[in-house]
Amino acid sequence: MPELACVILAAGGSARLGQPKQLVKIDGETLLRRTARLAAEAVCDPIVVVLGSEAERMRAEVFEYDTVIVTNSDWSSGMGSSLRSGVEAVAGLDPQPANVLLLVCDQLALSADVLRRLIERHRPGAITASRYGGRPGVPAIFSAAFYPELMAVTGDRGARGILERHASAVTCVDFPEGEADLDTREQLDRIAK
Repeated sequence: MPELACVILAAGGSARLGQPKQLVKIDGETLLRRTARLAAEAVCDPIVVVLGSEAERMRAEVFEYDTVIVTNSDWSSGMGSSLRSGVEAVAGLDPQPANVLLLVCDQLALSADVLRRLIERHRPGAITASRYGGRPGVPAIFSAAFYPELMAVTGDRGARGILERHASAVTCVDFPEGEADLDTREQLDRIAK
């Protein structure tokens, strides 16, 4: 698919986990580095990484990929501010990419296959989202027509409200494993075993 930018939301402080989840290693690779690698394998250009908490520590994890780093100083207000920061960076490009792929870095089962299926199903002017837990979520691809709404998100809901409002425009790709993310010390302990 031409003109597919990516925004990786990686600004959070991981308060419930007690350490930056972006830097947790699975199979010798941090979650943030793995997410950037998968975006590169999906041939996203540009790859915008939104950092906030401990931004300087995170930069080193994505330097080998051709990424644009956006630092969100308001990261503690919730995911909405990071989503705005990342999509503003994409929307401000000339030429503006026709689509943006939204990724978080704590989905443990995220793979190149999941991204490939999303890209194959995406149609101009639409939204293509993963489906897990009975509803659509990220990773998701939004056409440029939705950039204004993405840049208006506030609080900690991310893009979920947009997916709900435009349900008729959303094509879903089943990703049941997408529900498995990393938020707590107990989850991390299970992964370590």
